[in-house]
Amino acid sequence: MKLALCVAIVSAMFGVPLAHAACPNNAVFLALDDQIRGYSLRANGATEPCQVLQGSRTTLVTGRAMAFSKNDFFHVAQFLTNGTVDIFPPKAEGNEAPSRSFMLQTNDLVSIAVDSHLNDFVMIVRPASAGVQVVPVNSSGVVHNPIAITDPNIVQYVSLAVDDEDNLLIAGYDTRGEVIIDTLGTSLSMTSPRLLRSLTGSKTGLLPATGGFARNNITIDLDPDTDELVVYNATTNQTQIQVSVFAAKASGDVPPVRTISGPATGITGPGSEVGNKIGISSDGRLFVAEPNRRILVFAPGATGNVAPSQVIEDSTSGPVGQGGIAVRSLKEKENCK
Repeated sequence: MKLALCVAIVSAMFGVPLAHAACPNNAVFLALDDQIRGYSLRANGATEPCQVLQGSRTTLVTGRAMAFSKNDFFHVAQFLTNGTVDIFPPKAEGNEAPSRSFMLQTNDLVSIAVDSHLNDFVMIVRPASAGVQVVPVNSSGVVHNPIAITDPNIVQYVSLAVDDEDNLLIAGYDTRGEVIIDTLGTSLSMTSPRLLRSLTGSKTGLLPATGGFARNNITIDLDPDTDELVVYNATTNQTQIQVSVFAAKASGDVPPVRTISGPATGITGPGSEVGNKIGISSDGRLFVAEPNRRILVFAPGATGNVAPSQVIEDSTSGPVGQGGIAVRSLKEKENCK
């Protein structure tokens, strides 16, 4: 009893919410620089986090881009801190050290994804080394010779994803400031993947922008059930903001199957920090990160100027900036609340 009381007092003193148990299988997480907070996918309204990872042993300082592996480990790319990526087990809680970390020999990590073989794909925007570096499974310490992947169609790299066949999707801007999303055949070759398809053109309705260094005006993600491509995108001045959904393996200059946009959505700009803006659950819900630890949730198939079906609002004190988002969602366990 005394120990529990002391922990509660220390937590209150330092503004760290006390999570009593790890989150359920289906949960959404925010990477907020020096901490990670999780919430049940069914949460709505004022909500206390069900899992908080924070403290000096975590080594988290600028953790913003985050992805889950198939074994539900957190892979967190830090924007600075010597290009560090930290990996934590699914139930990591409190001031827990990562199970392993690796360091790339460059900074400015803006996006991360993990394939079915547990290789890490890390996007870098630092001009001297811009592109994607592939880090083999179980790597730790300084990685001296990662596989480097660049895309000649893209001059500014912004976001990446890996599809259900282990092919790499790279989103960015071409020389005209137009959005281009290329899919490279990394399932067949890591060292020289061929271009499988390219999504770009006026019919896509994707918004042109100049981007700006490390500004995430694009986030791409894939519906884990349908493999539809979901694209958050905004103009440079953020006067236009939308989420576009494209058919699985969409290619060429094709329109989206639906677009979510308008004042009723409440979706705002990418903020001043890098980090994924959107995530998708296995039942097709769209989760959108907003400032002040707030998450907008849109029903499957939502389109047009629609209000979110849920709004998750962290009721405890914490960072006010916008965190990177990642959804952990297992369809066969969807009934586990």
